[in-house]
Amino acid sequence: MTRLFILAMACMTLLLPNQLLARDLARGKEINKNCALCHGKYGQGTPGGISPRLAGLPKEYLIKAITDYREGRRSNLLMDTTSGIKDMSDEDIEAIADYLSRIDVSKDSQFDIKAKDGDPKKGKKIYKGDCKTCHARDGFGKPKKEAPPIAGQHLDYIEASIRLFKSKKREHANDPEDETFDDYSDDEIRDVLAYIATLDNARFVEGATVYVPQVSAIAVAKAHEAAPKGSKGLQITDISQTVARMALKEGVTAQDAIDAMMSKAAEINLKMVGQQFVSKELEARGVETPYLTILQFCDPMDARTMIMSNPIFASYMPCRIAIVEDKEGKLALMMLNLDMLIDSKLLAPEVVETAIRVNQAMLDIMVAGATGEF
Repeated sequence: MTRLFILAMACMTLLLPNQLLARDLARGKEINKNCALCHGKYGQGTPGGISPRLAGLPKEYLIKAITDYREGRRSNLLMDTTSGIKDMSDEDIEAIADYLSRIDVSKDSQFDIKAKDGDPKKGKKIYKGDCKTCHARDGFGKPKKEAPPIAGQHLDYIEASIRLFKSKKREHANDPEDETFDDYSDDEIRDVLAYIATLDNARFVEGATVYVPQVSAIAVAKAHEAAPKGSKGLQITDISQTVARMALKEGVTAQDAIDAMMSKAAEINLKMVGQQFVSKELEARGVETPYLTILQFCDPMDARTMIMSNPIFASYMPCRIAIVEDKEGKLALMMLNLDMLIDSKLLAPEVVETAIRVNQAMLDIMVAGATGEF
């Protein structure tokens, strides 16, 4: 009996770390629902300088970056509002960092980073002189130096970071006195970016696809149940992520939200193509109903890209945001979550980028409406 007991205890001891890992990965996957709205389901990011690639970044680097946003050392209104990052615990941050760090898109050529301009030969000389020591010859970083991979990172984001380093609005290499980029010309920035764009090619494997850590549906369901309720961030209404919901900030009226959303849409060149005052129309007919107004937005060129890929996506257009009153009389914004499209096997990579960009634009509008600011 004693021997069997010892054997059973040993087995439980061996299983415990795996159970804890599965729980933490499940929590990370649950948190990633909100991250995916801008960074993509696989943390692949998107061009444009807003949403960098997070997949495969070192866990400790991600923990530091996320913590900096939580503590206000770095700031992004869209991220602050949609992710609920200000309310994340240290355990939440570790879970999402662990999950994203384990995703590997580096072998999948559909995530290839390509330069629009610049001379990679000139950029190679700059890279070898200023970047190789920390970010490694292959560009995939050196964790010991706390230098993240830049191979496979979106060039717009790297360029935006370089310009922040030049202006001293961000610290490069955690050194406020760093002068690496002070004398870079615009041409030199383009050249080094052009060379960085070539570095991810070395890891591509024909037929390889993205690797995502496997988490059981049961573990994910438990993580969803255990997640803190009443988060101030964006709420995904169900496991399939069909709808994104954001409550209006206290003191923001429905008209405030409408005015802010219309102004933000105009600012980011997204056209408002429709407005339906549903509850107002019903009340005019003598039908009592909770408040409901629907705004419709569209970018004709993005719509064209989606339709040319597959006409079935016309059913998602124009993009809609509804202002809805619940049973307690509280107002919230609702929109269809285009993450469903982003994960679709029907879409080519360039169309996925369009879907992510549209998602970001709609989230920008939602944030403006929810806060009454633009």
